[in-house]
Amino acid sequence: MKKQILLLLAATLLLGGCASLIQSASVSEAYKHYELQKYERTLELITQAERADVLSGDLKAELTYLKAQTYEKLGRHKSAQTLYKYLVTEHGKSQYGYLAATQLNTE
Repeated sequence: MKKQILLLLAATLLLGGCASLIQSASVSEAYKHYELQKYERTLELITQAERADVLSGDLKAELTYLKAQTYEKLGRHKSAQTLYKYLVTEHGKSQYGYLAATQLNTE
């Protein structure tokens, strides 16, 4: 019985570590594709990162800001504005809330 519990615990930790690794890789790749002006792929990678089991508030704000920036590049200004407003409301004290407020004030 103890062996089964240890195996279950080890599998849980391994899966959690894999999810975190996949999330980090997706975020990194999203930034790379953004820089390469591959915006549709950037959005796919952001979505992949957002699907991870655990998403910290800071990471959610970062991904939301990157998504808004990507929408801007794609000419989807209303979608970008909606995300900027969300960031100001929900993450107003973070750097991404501040950056979003700056974007809203320049439009």
